[in-house]
Amino acid sequence: MSITKAQLRWVKSLAKKSARVESGRFFAEGAQSLRVLAENQRWIENVYLTDDFASSNSELTAKFAPEVLETASEEEVERMADANTPQGVIAICKLPSDQPRIIGTPAIFLEQVSDPGNLGTIIRTVDASGAGTVLIGSGSVDAFSPKVVRSSAGSIFNVEIIQNLSSIEALGELRNLGYQVFAADMEGVSVHDTELEGKHAWVFGNEAHGLSAETLGAVDQQVSIPIFGKAESLNLSVAAGVVLYHSAFAQRG
Repeated sequence: MSITKAQLRWVKSLAKKSARVESGRFFAEGAQSLRVLAENQRWIENVYLTDDFASSNSELTAKFAPEVLETASEEEVERMADANTPQGVIAICKLPSDQPRIIGTPAIFLEQVSDPGNLGTIIRTVDASGAGTVLIGSGSVDAFSPKVVRSSAGSIFNVEIIQNLSSIEALGELRNLGYQVFAADMEGVSVHDTELEGKHAWVFGNEAHGLSAETLGAVDQQVSIPIFGKAESLNLSVAAGVVLYHSAFAQRG
């Protein structure tokens, strides 16, 4: 069965948050996302793929039921995709229907993160470092937007994510669950001198403006990353990677 113009338009529309919310669907592009989805098939609704992709990735596509896979031309995949150079495969996925739980340590709260590349990279680092739930503040970029999903390199399917939380709501819930809350900020105790063996959460601010005064006033401790060179600061996702791995090493002795 050929793909209709209406299907093409609908998939393309999922690049917009309003269409994702209305349909309860989003899409993931590329071979790496499909490899992770092969182990997390509860997310999958269907997969559009070219003949070239199918023949080059036969072991991977064999992990999916045949009725999930639908052949598309290179031109059709390009029309559906958000990436400038799509890899010949787009998976239509279901947004989570179950309310995620705050689990694991460290948990992460992101206050108004605006760059999709940063958010996707942080999600990937959370996954790689074995951290816990990612809480995303109101006004942040949507975790299921194409650029975030792509930047996460499939980790979006491995990490618990809770979105659209106010800072008060997020910090209050973390405290209720017994988390010690650290703010990653330019000021404060060095991360080298911070005890991270216990149950804790990291709070990160907006790329340009950092954390709000209200949030800084509500955390247990401000923690800084030493700058040994001449740079004024670190990129948000790099800073997150540094402290998340400090936590990972501390947690694992």
